[in-house]
Amino acid sequence: MSTAKFRLPGLSRADALELGEFVDRESVSFDHEPVPDGSFGDLGLVTGVVAVVALKGLIGYLVYRHRGKSFEQVIEIQHPDGRIERRTVKWRDTSSEPVDAALAKELGSATGIPWERLIGDPR
Repeated sequence: MSTAKFRLPGLSRADALELGEFVDRESVSFDHEPVPDGSFGDLGLVTGVVAVVALKGLIGYLVYRHRGKSFEQVIEIQHPDGRIERRTVKWRDTSSEPVDAALAKELGSATGIPWERLIGDPR
């Protein structure tokens, strides 16, 4: 199985707490994002780093977070060689494909994991 990791940049602290409810705590970590130049104070943004083994939980979190509404979500894939690939996963509420299946296909294609194994109960 791949040792790549999925990164979700720009999460608020509340988002990070929610992500922790969907993904096994041993499979997720959080990197605090630096405050941009010219900004003041703690923006409180973090990047969630999720291991591939927790991909079902990540899909469950995204389904919960967007609650059936159209969305675009930037996801970074951190490859074992250090390369970071940015992808934007999109889903429209007018789509006939269920959101979990669409996300599973997109994220599964990035890891080589068959998408059918990524849907269903994340725990």
